[in-house]
Amino acid sequence: MKLSNRVYILGAFIFFTFSCSKMNDLHQPYLDEGETIYAAKIDSVATNAGKGRIQLEAFIRSQRIETVYIFWNDLADSTEIQVNNQTGIYHKMLENMVEKEYIFQFISTDKYGHQSLPFEVSGKVYGNRFQEALINRAIVSMTPVIHGNLTINWSAAVDQGVGCNVVYMNVDGHKITKKVPMSETITTLNDFASGLKYQTLFVPEPTAIDTFYTDFKAQKVLIIVDRSDWTATADSYESTGQLPNGA
Repeated sequence: MKLSNRVYILGAFIFFTFSCSKMNDLHQPYLDEGETIYAAKIDSVATNAGKGRIQLEAFIRSQRIETVYIFWNDLADSTEIQVNNQTGIYHKMLENMVEKEYIFQFISTDKYGHQSLPFEVSGKVYGNRFQEALINRAIVSMTPVIHGNLTINWSAAVDQGVGCNVVYMNVDGHKITKKVPMSETITTLNDFASGLKYQTLFVPEPTAIDTFYTDFKAQKVLIIVDRSDWTATADSYESTGQLPNGA
């Protein structure tokens, strides 16, 4: 073998040996620390919005989780759920929460103290701002009341509205509360006497745990008096046969 070839092979060997040594130097700190072991993560989280509160539902299938820590407000606030290596659905209610959207971070630990990688989910809390923006569903028209029969024609359904509570006094003198679903466009009362008012119910999200209510709104009702069975006397007087009725 020629001398030049031997020199080339020797140089390549020295370069390869030096490169491997340098690579080992870079990885050595990680090798010294050993393999990183993580605890099992929770499988999923559902958030149920509320008024000044929020309910968190953690779904856990691993039997290797001791405790789940929950952080929010950039880790400034926290709470925990004791799991004790059991599977299932775990609920946590957070009360006295400010009205805004939150990012919740879930970190689980096992019996050896290992931590999981974080699991993040967003959730919203509602309050006065949402409440103050609510508007009653409108009534388009109402028929005059004859023999206790009153028909209410509603406007189109309102966003996030789920229904209305209609309150009135019936012909027997009882206070009645009738629940009207948002899908209903015509409501008929067959025993109306006086005092009609209503409010609208709102749910901010399909899975929300709280319902918001507007203030009651009173409605004036026109009552037509049936005079077919009246007996006329010398001092009888009734000019129109129509009586306005308010709340």
